[in-house]
Amino acid sequence: MAKSAPKIIISRIIGFIIFLILLVIANVLIPVFNSNVYSDIVNFFNSNIILLLMLTLVGLINEIFWSFYFPFNIIAPITGSILSAYIITFIHRFFDFLNTYFPSSIILPWQTIQFIVFWIVLIAGYLTILIRQGKPREDWHEEMKKWHEQRWERKREKLKKKMEKLDRKLGKKQMKWEDVGNEFKHLFYNIGKSINNLFDKDKKKRK
Repeated sequence: MAKSAPKIIISRIIGFIIFLILLVIANVLIPVFNSNVYSDIVNFFNSNIILLLMLTLVGLINEIFWSFYFPFNIIAPITGSILSAYIITFIHRFFDFLNTYFPSSIILPWQTIQFIVFWIVLIAGYLTILIRQGKPREDWHEEMKKWHEQRWERKREKLKKKMEKLDRKLGKKQMKWEDVGNEFKHLFYNIGKSINNLFDKDKKKRK
């Protein structure tokens, strides 16, 4: 079953609150560690708290739309594309932050990357809706699981019938060979009996 909107909202809010608590604890520990690297990392997250809040909010809206059936999930690819743009922005900022410690001559076209990813996510989103026949991910996976189980069950039944048919054929062949074996037994018995009778006649003639 697809997640309900209240469950999604609660889980996302709880996740962000936990992140804020950890960030507050990290800020409190800055004097304890007395490290420039540690304080820079914490300050990086402090300065990007609005962006992280937007990521959480857009991600929440995106997940809610994806939990709906068609046509209510038709906005989901758009929210997914917006979310991807925010993610690329965060990666860009994190990459610039790393450059302060690990200078690099690599210059990436972030705006181009953001534009390309935006449209890829948008197109992929609508294709996903078509493939899933407008159903939420959990319901689609559940249906696909049942379909695969039914498919394997049909294959197993076919294989079982083939094996039973083969067993019947082998059983008939076995019965036929047993009959042939019995015929040979009777044949050799009669031959042996005839030979014994001949020897008995010869013995009587000699006497």
